[in-house]
Amino acid sequence: MVDPTTPPAELRKMSNADAVVHHVDVVGNKVVDVGCGAGELVRFLRRKGADAVGVECGEVMRQRALDADPENHHAYVDGVGQDLPFDDQSVDVVIFSYSLHHVPADHMEAAVAESYRVLAPGGILYVAEPEPHGPGFEASKHIDDETVVRGLAQDALDTAPSIGFTPTITTRYATESVYRDFAEWEHVIVGIDPSRAEQMANQRERSSELFHSHGEKRADGYVFGQAITLRVFSRDE
Repeated sequence: MVDPTTPPAELRKMSNADAVVHHVDVVGNKVVDVGCGAGELVRFLRRKGADAVGVECGEVMRQRALDADPENHHAYVDGVGQDLPFDDQSVDVVIFSYSLHHVPADHMEAAVAESYRVLAPGGILYVAEPEPHGPGFEASKHIDDETVVRGLAQDALDTAPSIGFTPTITTRYATESVYRDFAEWEHVIVGIDPSRAEQMANQRERSSELFHSHGEKRADGYVFGQAITLRVFSRDE
């Protein structure tokens, strides 16, 4: 049973990629990473033996994925969570890693239903969502406060059993993101959602101050810890 009161510092630390393979068998399975960004998780899962495909609607991030993996352009497709470009019951695992809360609020439940449609019977829906607190959140919320949408993502997942999903895992873990400098962090924050660019430009000085005050300076850069709520569901037979 997940304990929402456990402080992030006491949670098990693991990368988001390692969390996937720790909780889900991906070897030989068709795995769809919805909101794949620059495709790091897709490439990780392919190395682990999955037939992994990334879905990304942002042109900037999808191009980064294509540039990073020029020999596998077929592994990165244009699409959105509420209208996945896959046939019925054609996928073994659907992953939303940090991405369900980026689906428009009035389409989040549809995204859960779309996962059900494309998953084969017994398939897995895996959703890792960052919690609305912690140093990374505090550093960026003046640019885009995601408190409400992260809560709505959990509400959408609460509808999963009513459409034929069985909850199998609910847990929490902690991860860390490392940025060489403020410029790299800014590049990532805006790349995820280009609509943030104007606000970032207007708030660059404050953003830099918050980045440096909330990030933990280490030899490899600035580190931001993040607590994650992980919920895994199995599609009913």
